[in-house]
Amino acid sequence: MRNNSEKIFIAVAWPYVNGNLHVGHLAGYLLPADVFARYQRLRGRDVLMVSGSDCHGTPITVQADKEGKKPVEIVNEYHKRVVELFDLYDLTYNLYTKTTTENHKRVVHELFLELLKSGFIVKGVMKQYYSAKDNKFLPDRYVEGICPHCKAKEQRSDQCENCGRWLKDGELIDPVSKLSGESVELKDTEHYFLDFPKLENDLKRYLNGEFDENNEKKSKKEIWREWVFAEAFGWLSEGMEKRAITRDLDWSIVLPEKEIKELAKKGEILEDQVLANFEGKRIYVWFEAVTGYLSAPQEWNGLVQSDPAANDNKTVYKKTKERLFRYFKSQSKNWKDWWMNPNSKHYYFMGQDNLVFHTLMWPGQLIGANKGRKANEKYALPYNVVVNKFLNFNKAKFSKSRENIIDSREIAEEFGTDAVRYFILSNLPENKESNFIWERFVDVVNDELVANLGNFINRTLVFYDQKMMGKLESGEIEEVVKENIHSMIEKTGKYLEKVEFANAIYHGLMELARFANRYFNDKEIWSLIKTDKKAAENVMYNLLQLVEALRLIIRPFLPMAATKLSKILGREEMEHSASKDDWGFTEVKETKLTGKVELLFEKIDKELVLKDKTGK
Repeated sequence: MRNNSEKIFIAVAWPYVNGNLHVGHLAGYLLPADVFARYQRLRGRDVLMVSGSDCHGTPITVQADKEGKKPVEIVNEYHKRVVELFDLYDLTYNLYTKTTTENHKRVVHELFLELLKSGFIVKGVMKQYYSAKDNKFLPDRYVEGICPHCKAKEQRSDQCENCGRWLKDGELIDPVSKLSGESVELKDTEHYFLDFPKLENDLKRYLNGEFDENNEKKSKKEIWREWVFAEAFGWLSEGMEKRAITRDLDWSIVLPEKEIKELAKKGEILEDQVLANFEGKRIYVWFEAVTGYLSAPQEWNGLVQSDPAANDNKTVYKKTKERLFRYFKSQSKNWKDWWMNPNSKHYYFMGQDNLVFHTLMWPGQLIGANKGRKANEKYALPYNVVVNKFLNFNKAKFSKSRENIIDSREIAEEFGTDAVRYFILSNLPENKESNFIWERFVDVVNDELVANLGNFINRTLVFYDQKMMGKLESGEIEEVVKENIHSMIEKTGKYLEKVEFANAIYHGLMELARFANRYFNDKEIWSLIKTDKKAAENVMYNLLQLVEALRLIIRPFLPMAATKLSKILGREEMEHSASKDDWGFTEVKETKLTGKVELLFEKIDKELVLKDKTGK
């Protein structure tokens, strides 16, 4: 039976597996994507959330050189660590895979050939940095110099990490080889290019909402964060240039040489579109990694079809060292229901340094491929590209290569995933850069998560357990309580629909917790129970309704706490089912505590943390 619920595709940036992931990754894209996916599933929408490890490109080979290993060894080691980390944080991917699969290679080749046939991939000559001492062409990350725009040092030759600008060949000031430290020169080499000038008009139409298959016809200015649209529009206004999609590399996906030559024989492309020499030419990582958004759903599709439990319409979760795989009850089993469906909505989550790749370059690849596809087979374009600015540490960008990091696993194991999730989500750099400060981390967890949210739930349930023996004869919900519950659930949902996570927490979730604490204090139940037991029971009835509402509303943000609270309350865990909307409050007539009342969140010793982390 076909699933007709609204299709939501959540595409999460693919991290390089050249080291352990840090807190900047959590803030940039991982936690926002997971919260959004959890919320959308609660709404009964059919969500497909995918990503994987970016295994190719020079960040891998640079790390391999550093550790004296082969690139494949680095990939296998760190991909396994990433899978374990995402399982620790319980990130609800339908599929987390990697770019070294045969499936990914196949889809990359298919997209490449589609664009080649449509005339959007052209042959040309570029200048690539060459090291006489190393006796080879050098990939971009093996060349460092000074950015010509912001004058930042130690920037790679294709893009400045400091100001985010693309760098043209030869623009880098004082370029040197990272291998030898010697100066490098530019030499001509033949490559394939994506012809962005041919796509400029279509990209303008895309930003203006003219490619909107959902019939909203909204400009991306109305959907994207204001600064994200401004940057994308600025790039496009400056004029797009052809960009190389192949490089002289050792570690990347090979070109489909046989298929290219076959197309030329059949007359589907010109002979002039075939490279004179394919040796050493591989597909550049910026082109192939984003294609993972197209290949991962197809891999997931195959896993679903071969899984007996999924075919019995049961929820499935499997973790191996290679992947995370999920199927939620009542989901569609066909990847095309998300990718070739004009009514699906695609949300992309990534950090600031990936903005241009997802707002212009990936849409350009899809638009170009669609030119040769039938109307009912056209790929859906990104609906909302959700970009966060940098979360910095020590007043500098989090950087694996520069070892300015807070390890995501270590902080979770020390303080718990919910504490980390809450701090990051409530302080997301959605519109401006922010700085991770240990003192602020402790204060936010202690003052907000523990003293506000956790304190209300704990003192309510302890009072109910100890003073009322966990029983109520009757109760009636007060109008003011009902209004606040419905209002804050609705407000939280509205902010989440707009991917405004910090607002959802502070003006929805935590506003309800603040109201609940005021209600508890104002009613003085500890005194009331001594003089009017029936009135006290009615107050407790309302307090338990607030606990139940908070159990729902914390679920996207704090899943561990939500599960723990469900066990204490004796409530069944919500099983997501596409088409069943659970984002709403239902009054509970009876609450039987089946678990020991325990603290949901632990207070952090500020003095110890500051001494350990900062030496103060």
